[in-house]
Formats: sequence, C-alpha cells, structure tokens
Amino acid sequence: MKIDSPTEDRIIVELSKKEMKELDITYEQMDYSALETRKVIRSVLDAAGKALGRDVDFSRRMMIEAIPEADGGCILSFTLLGRRISYSSPSVLKKQSGLMLCSFPSAQELMDCMKALPETDISLRSILYELEGSYRLILSGAEDMTCLRRYFREFCDEISLEKGECEFTCEHWNFISDSFALKRLISADNSFRQDNGAD
Repeated sequence: MKIDSPTEDRIIVELSKKEMKELDITYEQMDYSALETRKVIRSVLDAAGKALGRDVDFSRRMMIEAIPEADGGCILSFTLLGRRISYSSPSVLKKQSGLMLCSFPSAQELMDCMKALPETDISLRSILYELEGSYRLILSGAEDMTCLRRYFREFCDEISLEKGECEFTCEHWNFISDSFALKRLISADNSFRQDNGAD
C-alpha cells in the first residue's frame, strides 16, 4: 500500500492487485451505498492515518475518487471536506472511467500521437509497455474516455477497453514507464529537441 498526503485534507492510497484481493473487493464492485465498500474504505483510511501518524475524522464528509489500475489494483483519493456528514450531504464515491489500452505499431506512431495530444490530457495516468518494436499505452482516470478514444483512434492500431487485455499486457509485455508515461515522453521529446536545436 503506497500512501501519500499532498495536503492536510487529501490522502492518496495506491492498492495493488494483491491488496485488493486481500480486501476482498474489485474496482468494479466498489459502490459506496454497499456496506462492504464502506468497510473497505474505512479500513484503508484507518491504515493510511496510522502510516501518516494522524487520526482521520470519519465524521467529516469526504469526496472519494477511485481510479482503476491496469494491473488490477486501484488508486483511492480521499479529500476531506469541511462539513460534517449529514442526511443531506453524505460522503461520495466517484469512480473514474475505466482503462483504455492503445496499441501502436512503432515508436513513430506513438510519438506522433504524443506531440498532437492536448495539454490537458498529458497529466492522465498512463503506463507504457513495449514488445518487439510495438508499444502499448494504458490510460486511466479520464473524465471522458469517449473523447480520448476518438483522439487516439487516429494514431493507434487498436484500442481495447478490456481489463483482461490490460492485465495480459502488464504480465507479458516489457514495462517502460509507469504512472505518467505521457508526461515523461513529452518531457523527454522536448529536452531532445532543445538539445538538438529543433523547433
């Protein structure tokens, strides 16, 4: 379990596939109206509070964002809101769109796609894999996967929304870059262009 707290009111917890299995829940099963989900969230927050050395006030209203990971894990982002929980304003679990796997036949198509990508999408969670000169990029956490799918379709061989295909890629392809591969690729390309005097 990776735990981070960028601000006093925000806690981010990354759960691996194994940890999700131990908690007996999947991303698809997460539903805040279900008692089992609330128990899991309370357990995760309790562990995060202990790791951070502070108490988490469960009486405060929370915005909880769940983002699926390609390997079957999940990221939970907790934002503690100022108000107390009430009948009219309970805590909310917001699930981000699922995973999208984009296959590129070569590095050239991948880089062409990255160069044309709108700046707002560069910060998406993305993991990059390679196998025999082909590349696969797994994206998660987008508000609207439909728009992204339309954009990537211009550059990709194939787009898949199947979780099993993402897990297969994680297990059998060569891992290149995690979490923010898009951002790293753009940054590396910009540095290369500056070093070589390209526009």
